[in-house]
Amino acid sequence: MTKPAFEVASEFITHHFPNCSFAVLAGSTARGEETPTSDLDIVIFDEHSDHYRESFVYEGWKIEAFVHHSISYRKEFEEEKEIGRPILGNMLIEGLLLKDHASYKAIAERAVKHVQEGPAPLTEDYIKASRYFIGDLLDDFIDSKHHDEAVITLNQLSLQLPDFILRLNNQWSGRGKGLSRALYAFDHELAQTFFHALRGYYQHQNKEPFIAFVTDIYKPLGGFLFDGFSLGKK
Repeated sequence: MTKPAFEVASEFITHHFPNCSFAVLAGSTARGEETPTSDLDIVIFDEHSDHYRESFVYEGWKIEAFVHHSISYRKEFEEEKEIGRPILGNMLIEGLLLKDHASYKAIAERAVKHVQEGPAPLTEDYIKASRYFIGDLLDDFIDSKHHDEAVITLNQLSLQLPDFILRLNNQWSGRGKGLSRALYAFDHELAQTFFHALRGYYQHQNKEPFIAFVTDIYKPLGGFLFDGFSLGKK
């Protein structure tokens, strides 16, 4: 990678998407946080194109192109509210403009509004399902006789639990390192307790801190649910 990220991204747009309306460089490179393995995330708006995603290698950089138009980005915002992760919204807000267009300002303002509004609230059915499935996984963790089984189960819980905590509190969630950042941004002390509980098992095979943490999260919701839980019953 001999050229700076912004320069490469600009050249990429000129060569591969010369007729697009506007383009935004997003992700870690736009925030100045790139690492040797970082790729370039570029959001491209083109009213004459379908909505799709495509990967490229250009000038030694891996590039992920997210192509949108005036209808597709609104649909994606709606989907983000349901899944609780504002991926496109944040890309448009945090990104660096590579190519400008008259439509950019209104779309960027809509992205700000979208992220500020937050995700859709969890339904009662969703909360009940979480009380059942997390409780079931926690039982598997408690009852696991082999370390490998416990680790796999704990890994599942370590992803599902913070996502649920964030969504329960009407906060945007995240994926990968974004999930950790979102949890710390929401409640630093809670996040520290969560990761301390995880280390309790990973480092010392002590299950109790994590069991206590999960139990405390679900206690205000009525605890874990088994009796009477159903899916798909009419």
